[in-house]
Amino acid sequence: MSRLLANFNMSVEKKFVPRFQLFSPVDLGKDWFIFYYEGGKRKKVKGGINRHHTFDERMASAFALKEKLESEYQAPKPVREKMLDWVEENRGRWRRKSYQTFRSKIDCLLRWAKGREISAELLRAFFCELAKAKHKQTYRAYFAVLQRIFKEIGEPELLGGVGRLSATSTPAKYFQAHQIARIKKRLLEVDHSLWLACQFIYFCFIRPGELRLLKIGDIDFDDWKICVRSEVSKNKKQQFVTVPLAFRPALKSLAERAPNEFVFFKNDCTKPLPVNGLLNRFRKVLTELGFGSEHKLYSWKHTGAVACVRAGTSLKELQIQLRHHSLEEVDKYIRQLGVNDLQDLENKFPAI
Repeated sequence: MSRLLANFNMSVEKKFVPRFQLFSPVDLGKDWFIFYYEGGKRKKVKGGINRHHTFDERMASAFALKEKLESEYQAPKPVREKMLDWVEENRGRWRRKSYQTFRSKIDCLLRWAKGREISAELLRAFFCELAKAKHKQTYRAYFAVLQRIFKEIGEPELLGGVGRLSATSTPAKYFQAHQIARIKKRLLEVDHSLWLACQFIYFCFIRPGELRLLKIGDIDFDDWKICVRSEVSKNKKQQFVTVPLAFRPALKSLAERAPNEFVFFKNDCTKPLPVNGLLNRFRKVLTELGFGSEHKLYSWKHTGAVACVRAGTSLKELQIQLRHHSLEEVDKYIRQLGVNDLQDLENKFPAI
């Protein structure tokens, strides 16, 4: 027995990393296994050792398994390589924006790390600085993305020491009537196409990311419906929105164009605008007019929803046009915008 154990331990002294060791209780009713440490984590392998019922048979099996593990062992990739490999492997099945979200946050972390290995201690320092420099919502976005990545690459414990921050999402502000008038006047002077895009978002609640991929053929000029295709929509479902009467005159000229053309384009009507094309153009106009970051191109969607509520549109019809899955979601949405149906209270509240 002692000779076999000595041979096992001597062979482990070979220059291999990690060091494979045998757990071999005298009671053969208990499992034997080989264990080793990798990245600070203890791992064990049984590999059929316990099919044998004598000490010598088990020791021989364990010795063979150890040699196999040593010969086939490959050192684990650094965490940074695992992260980059995982995001690139999934690139083909994600929407472009999803890939950019994951990749940008990985790149930001690696730039900050400046070549240092990604560890739990380094991540605590990274999020500590993030909490000081960024909004709580940004902190939470980084945490959610990196938590998903570390879970997928088998390193979930890396974020164990990072604290969560509570944050409430603040939607972009909607435009007031006098603000709409200023923006409309400016856009009609400098960018008619962008004003049309604003109207699409206002009347039909089509998101900017969906709008840049909208084609002429998606518009039904007979029934005045717009198809938001599954490959375009945020929720990956094909859905339809209606074109309100007030918006139809602005669209009639589009019926003269070919169905496969994009509604919005730069030079070639068969190619969509760049991802942030509409957003950047509108931000430039907002800046010129003195608007801050609380107003965005997306504000037109909120502006349209508020206008519908104030005009007495039913929540059910608003739900369908917004493409929300429930009335509760619509109710929460409009309340986040600060819209409440308190007209009777305002007009009839008794004086004292």
